[in-house]
Amino acid sequence: MSRIIMLVPLNDNVSLTTTTLSLVYLISKKIKNNFFKSFFYFSLIDNSIDNTKFIINKYFSKNINSLENIDFSKQCFNSNQYHMLVNQVIEQCYNKKDINNGLILIKGINRKQHIDANKINYEVSQNINAEVIFVEYLKEYSLEYIHKKENKIKIFLNYSQYKNILGFIFNNIGSPLIQKKYDFIENLNILYNFQKNKNIFKIKKDIFFTNKFFSTLACVPWNQHLLTPSIMEICSFLNANIVNMKNTKNSIVKKVIIFDENYVKISIKNYNHSLFLVCLSRLETFVDEFFLRLKIKKISGIILTGVSKFTKKILYLINCLKDSNIAIFFINTNTITTLSQLQKFNFNINFYDKIHIYKILKYISSYFKNINFSFFQDKITGDNKKYSPKEFCYYLKMLSKKNKKRIILPEAYEPRILKAASISSDLGIAECILLGSPKKIFKIANDKGIYLSKDITIIEPDSIRDSYVSRLIELRKNKGITECSAIKQLQDNTILATLILESNKVDGLVSGSINTTANTIRPALQIIKTNPIYSLVSSIFFMLFPKEVFIYGDCAINVDPTAEQLAEIAIQSANSAKIFGIEPRIAMLSYSSGYSGNGLQVEKVRYATDLVKLKQPNLIIEGPIQYDAAISRKVSKLKIPNSAISGSANIFIFPDLNSGNITYKAVQRSLGLICIGPMLQGLRKPVNDLSRGASIEDIIYTIALTSIQS
Repeated sequence: MSRIIMLVPLNDNVSLTTTTLSLVYLISKKIKNNFFKSFFYFSLIDNSIDNTKFIINKYFSKNINSLENIDFSKQCFNSNQYHMLVNQVIEQCYNKKDINNGLILIKGINRKQHIDANKINYEVSQNINAEVIFVEYLKEYSLEYIHKKENKIKIFLNYSQYKNILGFIFNNIGSPLIQKKYDFIENLNILYNFQKNKNIFKIKKDIFFTNKFFSTLACVPWNQHLLTPSIMEICSFLNANIVNMKNTKNSIVKKVIIFDENYVKISIKNYNHSLFLVCLSRLETFVDEFFLRLKIKKISGIILTGVSKFTKKILYLINCLKDSNIAIFFINTNTITTLSQLQKFNFNINFYDKIHIYKILKYISSYFKNINFSFFQDKITGDNKKYSPKEFCYYLKMLSKKNKKRIILPEAYEPRILKAASISSDLGIAECILLGSPKKIFKIANDKGIYLSKDITIIEPDSIRDSYVSRLIELRKNKGITECSAIKQLQDNTILATLILESNKVDGLVSGSINTTANTIRPALQIIKTNPIYSLVSSIFFMLFPKEVFIYGDCAINVDPTAEQLAEIAIQSANSAKIFGIEPRIAMLSYSSGYSGNGLQVEKVRYATDLVKLKQPNLIIEGPIQYDAAISRKVSKLKIPNSAISGSANIFIFPDLNSGNITYKAVQRSLGLICIGPMLQGLRKPVNDLSRGASIEDIIYTIALTSIQS
């Protein structure tokens, strides 16, 4: 699978453009050296807003695959459209063949782009298991400020729910643009005379890099010499009109100076790369008393404010400046309004100058020396795979699409079943077989507005019941079944569907939306029967917690399993987990941890754990263990210091049906979790039971599970 890295702004005002481009700049070099198999980029903001993508497409397109940006800026958080976008992100990260074994870099969103940017960044990163790099600005070099910032980050990390944090990049350290929002527009000098103190910076860098609480990947000091937008960019942004096109192509702007009544106090001797804002009423004063008197020749340009049309005064100005190499523009807004517009201009990068772009990226990336790019290259293997709810659901759909099995649904008169079959067919999850009268099925579908595609097969049960009588008698002959009894039992569509499955005409069966669990499982036990390698049938539930998917077993079938049966349930559950890419870490639950307690129930769990270790020595398992010690590293250290799972269990085996069923329902309802199951284990062919309260989504995921089991 691919490595996914996501850049997330830690501050509302943080822009990720230069940081993202600098990483792209470095990674593109690694691609040339075959360090990465492939590299992809996309952003959580619209193409028209994302300047990063513009530059990548223009200058890095040969080495980097630019994926489609997915725009969250216009959707309300937690709306249906929002969840569709999250699913698009997941699909884009997982569903493209050429992405496998590559690197994906995602640029997050900030609060200026969406008020719920923090929530969006969190949910997207967690649902794709992205490894996060936080980007933050530092406005001061002082030790006091550094310590305050460290403390804030510690608090953030303590309360943050992010799973995978690679580290922090601190950018624009000491920038006056951060210290004061409007410092870039000033009457005398656009920017402070910033002097970088290398010794002080080295001290601060060492403080960050030696902090054990979080990893600092880079500290990038602010550099005013990089803030050089072209005059054409500024005037294009303002929609200013061109009067004189001299020097407009290469002219850059380092200072913006307002020429007003205080002009006599202007003491700047070096006006190189300055842009003057001059009100039309002060034009003659500017030319006669300032420009000609001081013999200024190397300014970038002049913008005349408050000018709506070409006048004699403008002609006069052009005539006075005819020998100079100065660009002249005019704009109909007054000086104050023009300043207000300029405050929204991005002075950080010249998007049209390749030399300037590479200069910035080379400067910033030079401070990324602490980033070991081998961690970008490494695949996530050997680690305990943790699925987010949306990621797991997507993974189910993706796996089932690869199988595309035939799943029979005997409860074809239930609208939820019809809708789930329709969606499953459209998504390619399975080839659904409906068992029922076609006329009745289509009437229900039409009444409910459900479209049934041609890919959905409908079998009329009355036309095939007789052909399965002899087979049912043969399978149940030891129970003394008669022909009359067999004909009567086959009136039940669930039994008929089970026989169809047994005859290999379909690959799996899903039922239970209107029937009891017993009515679904009993025919399976009688007709399909247990897989020869197992002695019993058990069940598991997939509990979709916000940060991880847990497996609970057995919460539906075995009332009071013996130690031998409990061991087999654990082994079955571990085998099922592996099918879905989950590395099993098993907790054999009890009311006691380790050797702290005694009793028949505890001893049963202890013996079951020993049996699993004997039969499957490679499985990671701990028991008996209490639930808190199974999921908490801190509690685990206190109760079982040498625990094999160390508080990171993902499979929980309950000692009996009573405790398992109560727990899964209490957790599901109290936390509002998605709960997929029960999925039956141990049968020769997959049969799965639905809750009678199952939603359409539940049914779709159960169909997907069954297809994967096949």
